[in-house]
Amino acid sequence: MKRLSLGWAVLALLAAWSPARACEGAGCANGLVYETFGPAPGAGRPVLAFFIHGDVSAGGPADYMVAHARQFVASRKNVVAIALLRPGYYDRGGRQSAGSDNGRRDTFHAGNNRAVAGAIRELKQRYGARGAVALGHSGGAGTIGVIAGSDPGLLNGIVLAACPCDVAAWNASRGRRGGFSSQSPVDYLSGVAPGTAIVAVTGQGDDNTRPELATDYVAKAQARGLPARVQLVGGGHNFNGSLSSAAVAALGGMAR
Repeated sequence: MKRLSLGWAVLALLAAWSPARACEGAGCANGLVYETFGPAPGAGRPVLAFFIHGDVSAGGPADYMVAHARQFVASRKNVVAIALLRPGYYDRGGRQSAGSDNGRRDTFHAGNNRAVAGAIRELKQRYGARGAVALGHSGGAGTIGVIAGSDPGLLNGIVLAACPCDVAAWNASRGRRGGFSSQSPVDYLSGVAPGTAIVAVTGQGDDNTRPELATDYVAKAQARGLPARVQLVGGGHNFNGSLSSAAVAALGGMAR
């Protein structure tokens, strides 16, 4: 049998590869994929509740927040829950947000954070929303923690689940040094609008984003007069069990 040349082998691999579908049309804001639950645009002036996933560093779809968003609106009126995919991430349906996930490392840098803020702003306008709150997990918490300060007033409240709120301290605790461009929520506290509600929820057994990252961040937020509190729960870093229950409940207290 005649051997395939390297060029033909590459072409065969490319032909077999099925790329994710780009974000376009309905379910796309500022180039980012989203899924909504609740009233459609034009049905009153809702509160938008955003669910922002973490880095999903093990690979695969990053749509685990969809189930939480769907359940969130089951008993709430005039609230729209939105599960948003950060830049470069894809869902199990093959839709992919524009931009890069940077190899799922060092993901919440300035460019990606601006993209998420732009999507939130666009959706607030699309829905004529009277307010917006957000829950972010891990890298998603880093994202919304920065946005609260870089775009004051865009979000009325944030829930930071397993937050890497001080990137330098977080990397040091994991033995990582240098070369990181992700932004630290703690560096943006001075820009957070007065009255913005902040809840930081972390598992006591979290050996990734350790509890002191949340407690130190909240102490600094409180020192600036912000209504912030920390909640330590059982469990570790993954968004399940006590961590997800407490974080979703905290978001529910803000989505009014």
